Amino acid sequence: MEINIITICILLLFVCPGINAGQHKGVERMKLSNGVTAVLKKDTSVPVVSVNVWVKTGSINENQNQAGLSHFIEHLMFKGSKNYTGDLMTRSVEKMGGLINAATSKEYTCYYIDIQKDGCIEAIKMLADTVSNPLFPSEEIEQERKVVVEEIQRHKDSPQSMLFEYFMETLYKNSDYKNSIIGSSNVIKNIPREEIISYYKKHYVPQNMFVSVVGDFDKEEVIKTIENAFGKFESGVIPEEPVIIENSDAVSDFTAKDKTVHTYLLAGFKGPDMSSDDIYVADVALNILGSGKSSRLYKILKEEKNLVFAISSSFMTLRGTGSALISAVFEPSKYDETVKAMETELDKLTEYGPSESELNKIKTNIKSSWIFGLQTFSEQAGQLGYWHSQGHPDKFENYLNSIDKVTVEDVKNFMKKYYSKEKLAKVSICPK
Repeated sequence: MEINIITICILLLFVCPGINAGQHKGVERMKLSNGVTAVLKKDTSVPVVSVNVWVKTGSINENQNQAGLSHFIEHLMFKGSKNYTGDLMTRSVEKMGGLINAATSKEYTCYYIDIQKDGCIEAIKMLADTVSNPLFPSEEIEQERKVVVEEIQRHKDSPQSMLFEYFMETLYKNSDYKNSIIGSSNVIKNIPREEIISYYKKHYVPQNMFVSVVGDFDKEEVIKTIENAFGKFESGVIPEEPVIIENSDAVSDFTAKDKTVHTYLLAGFKGPDMSSDDIYVADVALNILGSGKSSRLYKILKEEKNLVFAISSSFMTLRGTGSALISAVFEPSKYDETVKAMETELDKLTEYGPSESELNKIKTNIKSSWIFGLQTFSEQAGQLGYWHSQGHPDKFENYLNSIDKVTVEDVKNFMKKYYSKEKLAKVSICPK
């Protein structure tokens, strides 16, 4: 599913200990006695390996006094661990010609190394030491505060970034998806080292960790290394699940002024959570509306009516309540006309659905994009790690078949179930 939000803007059958072949071709899974889950896929076509560690914690796990802490900890994790002090890990990866990086989202934090096959075992050891034995040096914390605060300021200076922040706060009134990933400058400037360590100890528990390894590797050696490197990590108490289902029906519009020339609009409505098969229909419906130049919104609002400079739509799949998103850029004077035309196309899809030819074309495009998005080992490791960390590997395994099964009536029923003008939130940033 589409996880990139703004275009302007993985049947778990665990054997413990041991390994079990999954439904997805070539994928094998293992679960350690302490709760760490590992997903392996061997492919010798290229002498490269991607190693990922996904931790099931992100901004939805934070309270107001921790805003941005998941992201801050992501920065600090590469500042030294028990066996890789300072920047030794980064320098070692680069010396082997590899890439090391990390990312934080609302639902997860991910650490990964892409490297040539001879560096696979060392990469696993490095990431295991990073997540289980971080040092959090005081001097590095103070230095990194400045770096993250600067990131927050750049984020605030970006209309597209702030548009998404405003949208999440507007659509998600009660659930923790309203929490900002980048967080608060005041929190980052002032949060004590003890609270950083406390948050880490609470959320970085083995049961919250998922290791994915894809590429050219020795399976027995990798399994042994994972057991040795991650198996030493003591189990902890699994943190309480945050509020991820949005129960509020309230929808409002929001407009902010900024130093922009054009108006940026992000409109959307609440959709199904990841456990629902409606997520497949959501992908189809939102692609029909605004994916590419042949989509309805593009053809009508851009080409026919010349209302917008850019327009697109996608479905944001989340562990909890997801959302349908429509983003557009246009002249400020065309706001009302643009919104009216957009709502007209949403109403048409709700009442009549797509034609069979339109549906088949979109399903072909979605399947092609899905396949192309799994071309590299890094992309495969990322998808396997993500869907396992969110507890729904079956959605990844069944994606293509499920898209194939979507019918015209499915699309109409989806729209009638989730969309109406009253449920549509509209958030915009206009010129001052």
